[in-house]
Amino acid sequence: MKRLFVATPIISLSAEIQKISADLRFRLRHDDIVWVKDDVRHLTLRFLGATPPQRVSDIKAALTEIAAQNDPITLTINKIGVFGSHYHPEVIWLGFEHFEPFKKFFEDLEPKLQTMGFEPNYGNFVPHITLGRVKKLHDKHKFWESIEAVPKSFSQEINIDTLVLYQSFLHKDGPEYKSLFRVHL
Repeated sequence: MKRLFVATPIISLSAEIQKISADLRFRLRHDDIVWVKDDVRHLTLRFLGATPPQRVSDIKAALTEIAAQNDPITLTINKIGVFGSHYHPEVIWLGFEHFEPFKKFFEDLEPKLQTMGFEPNYGNFVPHITLGRVKKLHDKHKFWESIEAVPKSFSQEINIDTLVLYQSFLHKDGPEYKSLFRVHL
């Protein structure tokens, strides 16, 4: 079985967003947070999980079909958020106020995956770029103060012109991703 997901790579963030990320890392330096490295940053379209190798060709075909039916899009990164609860934050992320064009890719892909035998995605669709995964906090109050201190007026446009099927390898110092297939919109 291969641990797979579909995403688009996000190689560079603006100087403004890099500063926000660096400030957060500094403020939260005493907490146990695994920060995502720049070279593996991505915007996930759909996590597939443990996938039999024989399904890979069908996934590639579905992505090729979706790419042929859709044009590149532009999204604007303009918010920061946290997954998990106030008492147990798990992921710090960058997100988008408006992401309907990206959601269309998801809506095109989801029925194809279900036809292949993948379980439906029951959660809310919240496109995001993970900044860090929280392992342990020493001071939750300081954590939330740091998140609230992030300026509310930042933004960066990103172009989405590629979908990638990635294989994920989890290591204690952070994930490693291998591109198995890439298609341009």
